[in-house]
Amino acid sequence: RVPDKVRDIVGKTQLSKNLSTTDLSEANRKKHIVIAELKQIIHLAEKKIDGTFASLSKEDQIRELALEFRPSPEDNSEDLDFILTDIIENKVLEIYGEKESDAIFNSHHPEWKGKDPNPKAVKATQDAFRIIDPNYVPLQIVAKTFLSEKIKDLKTSTFKRKKSNINNFIAWFGNAEIKDITKKNAGDYVSFLRKSKNPAPATIRNIVFDIGSLFTWAHGRGYINNNPFQKLDLPKNKNSHQSRRPWKDEHLMLFLQSEYIDRNVFFATVVSMYSGMRLDEICDLQNKNIEDNCFRVEKGKTKAAVRDIPVHPLIQPIIDKLKASAKDEYLISAINSGGYDNKRSWNFQKKLGRLRKKIGIPIEINFHTLRNTFATRMENRGIPANHISQLMGHKDNNMALDTYSAGLKIEPLVESINKLTYGKEIDSFIKSNEA
Repeated sequence: RVPDKVRDIVGKTQLSKNLSTTDLSEANRKKHIVIAELKQIIHLAEKKIDGTFASLSKEDQIRELALEFRPSPEDNSEDLDFILTDIIENKVLEIYGEKESDAIFNSHHPEWKGKDPNPKAVKATQDAFRIIDPNYVPLQIVAKTFLSEKIKDLKTSTFKRKKSNINNFIAWFGNAEIKDITKKNAGDYVSFLRKSKNPAPATIRNIVFDIGSLFTWAHGRGYINNNPFQKLDLPKNKNSHQSRRPWKDEHLMLFLQSEYIDRNVFFATVVSMYSGMRLDEICDLQNKNIEDNCFRVEKGKTKAAVRDIPVHPLIQPIIDKLKASAKDEYLISAINSGGYDNKRSWNFQKKLGRLRKKIGIPIEINFHTLRNTFATRMENRGIPANHISQLMGHKDNNMALDTYSAGLKIEPLVESINKLTYGKEIDSFIKSNEA
């Protein structure tokens, strides 16, 4: 049966082939090659759909074929080794042609007098023969099984990040047997990352965690006896105690008055200042999410993140203008999505980072710390903690309220949000720039 998604490419709903024999034993010998050929047709069609096949090199196509038809350790079918060998040899012949494939398979013989083959092709062919050996357990095989299970449990962005970090490690180390990876190899990879890309310490920890999760899983499944990525000596974040700071008045004015700030950046910053919303929540706001003078956040990481936030009267004219001038359904328009899960805030976040650096805002002050600023200002205005928690989409840390309360009504939240002020200078500047 041809899967629905590739029927247009294959041109059929089913694939079949006559084995041209009435002998059952002969048919059983032939069927493996035929089934492999038919499955390869479907496999290539799927690759064409997701665009990956076009980007595969000839060598990776050979490895992909071996991965596709790798037998399980329990498969003891008669003549299976010979059948799989034929499949690999036929693929090499198809890709490289008769002359080159002859060199790939025979150049190691002492009497060979022809031209030397492409070393990459030889390596890919050797890899393919190792892959179809069920007793050989290379990293790529284990990673493929691991990721096929984790795709059901993880968020799309988390899964894509984990897959990328694991594949990057395999590309660096090579597709060796997983049991051959040592703690020194893991440490060397951390050194490679620091030398070649110099990521932040937190980024290195995330990469090590993602790769380490593969080895933890492999250990639990009996592939290996220990996880080489556990208890690695990782770089420390020297400024971890200063990772976040609220914005002071001078920082807000410096940023908002800058000539580099465009319409979208100004409006997103002001909305966050007077609502406490996260950047991704602001970027995802649509016109339909503003109703009865409230922002309606419809999704989030936790149940508490789904909430209604009264629109502060100072920024109401800004919101009305945004709604009236929106070119699409989003309040903040003309944003290019990006990242692992195609978030609207991805590129916008990077843009904000570049702007802060250009303007001279300290590194420990970023867009997210506007939430710290919001919370601090509200607390100093005497707003009850449970009001602040609900407005910001946090649990109240009160078991009775968190478990049994359906949340505050909107009226007391309106009263609380209306008390928020950033002082005469900032409030007046924002009001004067509403147009």
